[in-house]
Amino acid sequence: MNQKSFLLLGGATALSLIAAGATLFGSGNAPAFAEAGEPLFPGLAEASAYVARLEVREGDFAITIESRDDVFVDAASGFPVDPEPLRDLVSGMTMATIAEAKTADPSRHADLQLASIGAEEGAGSEIILLDGDGDTLAHVIAGQRDFTPGGVTGGQYVRRSDEDATWLVHARLDPPSSRAGWFDTRLMEVDAIELTGATLTTEDGSVIAMSGADGTLTIDPLLMTGRVPAENQLNRIVRLFETLDFADVRAGMAIGSEAAGPSLKASLEDGTTITLTQVSGSEGGDETRWFRINASGSTQISEELAATTTGFEFSMSSSDAEVFDWTLDDLTEETAS
Repeated sequence: MNQKSFLLLGGATALSLIAAGATLFGSGNAPAFAEAGEPLFPGLAEASAYVARLEVREGDFAITIESRDDVFVDAASGFPVDPEPLRDLVSGMTMATIAEAKTADPSRHADLQLASIGAEEGAGSEIILLDGDGDTLAHVIAGQRDFTPGGVTGGQYVRRSDEDATWLVHARLDPPSSRAGWFDTRLMEVDAIELTGATLTTEDGSVIAMSGADGTLTIDPLLMTGRVPAENQLNRIVRLFETLDFADVRAGMAIGSEAAGPSLKASLEDGTTITLTQVSGSEGGDETRWFRINASGSTQISEELAATTTGFEFSMSSSDAEVFDWTLDDLTEETAS
């Protein structure tokens, strides 16, 4: 998302907030009192054009998003974030208006889910907006939702920065609390009938070739003495490539820096070839496993997928990752007697 696009977030409401004042609230410099209807962050509508970094923390989860070459990316991996949750969050902070003052007693912060990050109980979501110089534009702890104020967004309890004062505001400040929530996790989507074949190379180097037709996969009968294809398992491979999704992303290691693990390759009728290779060192069980994705074939699908995935490694759902543990025994079953 281009930084200047934040100017459009508030629309007509943003113009009214600019008129409310130009003071931003970062670290305890906010007034102790405010009238109902006043913006939570006067001046943020105008300053939102300069948002260059966003930090979110909730419980054990933390993410930093920053602008690089006018594109907002996950700072840890460099992968572009989905603009929608980012836009919703900045817009929500920009348009948040005070409904009423609540407690200023720190001992009651946890009751509203406004305790500081790291507190044993009642911690909220911490959201910080910064400009390109690292200066804080807005800093808030967002707590429980409360729908009594009505309106489109309802209400939410909040606390600005390190203030003790708390407020019920007209707003919805609900950032994703997992990394997957910050990305468009759909890498590719194709019709099952486009799949013409797949090849699973197992951990021990065995190669299991599958041919595709009419949206299904089958295994060469010569590989299946006394056995038949396990249709449910084969269909899971089809679905994996129908909607190729990821759960998390990280910056890729140098190609060739580690030996390849098991891989799964699919061929499409347009000539696209997609290969998913497990990075050596990824562990099974509850450990996250990471995969490189290679697309080739000089097709629109391969070019778009390569542009998205080159330089990154991805984790997948445990159900999809399980496919890479399979052997021929998993893909076939005994013939019914």
